[in-house]
Amino acid sequence: MPGYLPFAGALALPAFVCDNCGFWQRHFAAPPSCPLCLDARHVVPQEGWRFRGVAEAQASFPCHWAEVEPGVWKFWNEPVTGIGPSAYLIVTPDGTMGFEGCPVFSEAALDHIASLGGMTILSASHPHSYGALPQLQDRFDPELCLPAADFAWSAALQVSWPYDDVLEPLPGLTLHRTAGHFDGHAVLHDRRRGIVFCGDALKFELDPDDPRRALTISAHKAFVRGVPLTHAELARYRAVFAALDFHQTWTPFEQAANVGRGEVLALIDGMLAGRPHAYPVPVAELNPVA
Repeated sequence: MPGYLPFAGALALPAFVCDNCGFWQRHFAAPPSCPLCLDARHVVPQEGWRFRGVAEAQASFPCHWAEVEPGVWKFWNEPVTGIGPSAYLIVTPDGTMGFEGCPVFSEAALDHIASLGGMTILSASHPHSYGALPQLQDRFDPELCLPAADFAWSAALQVSWPYDDVLEPLPGLTLHRTAGHFDGHAVLHDRRRGIVFCGDALKFELDPDDPRRALTISAHKAFVRGVPLTHAELARYRAVFAALDFHQTWTPFEQAANVGRGEVLALIDGMLAGRPHAYPVPVAELNPVA
């Protein structure tokens, strides 16, 4: 149950944010390195490590928020270094759910979340977008739902609701593990709104004149390094997306209102038909799958 911490000592340690990728660690001093940057999907900082404490990160990276759809709030930092994902808060009659973390939340942003009812459930697609989940857990003590497959990345957190492949922590909001990009990579399906929060399963390039319209779509094992997914990984993606009804697809960075189930399946089918690749495909060239 929320609040039950059989070993809370690690969570009492100071938090430090990696300036290169935004990954949080709890450590007795500035960490010697960042495990997420050392992972093959990322790159190490060219000029060495820099870690910021929470107060310094809050002062350096202003936090902004907006209601991007009725009942869905987006939080982001600008300017920011590193990966810089956005966080989403979904308000429902049964509670509020946070998905993904921006690099750092300001005190004003946390107060705004409190004014919306706090946070009942918290999750994320994968470690690249964990961001400041520790801040949300410290402030609101939500149920933290993460796939067991990515448990090794959660040292700065207290996982209270691990799951294997599918979990519906609130009515109408369902987590589905896709694997692929990370072993525990997951997407969140909002059935009522017809939105899939797809994490890094997909990547979009947006129209500069219409920031909700995707021009291209792609899928990668590692974005920074341009590594493709295998056919087996793509087949698992397809099985997950094919079972969901959605007409919008949102990443931690982009909100593609013109890409839904049909376009996503068309992309994956095209990738399965040839050798693995990671290049962007124009949305206009896709023949949406019925």
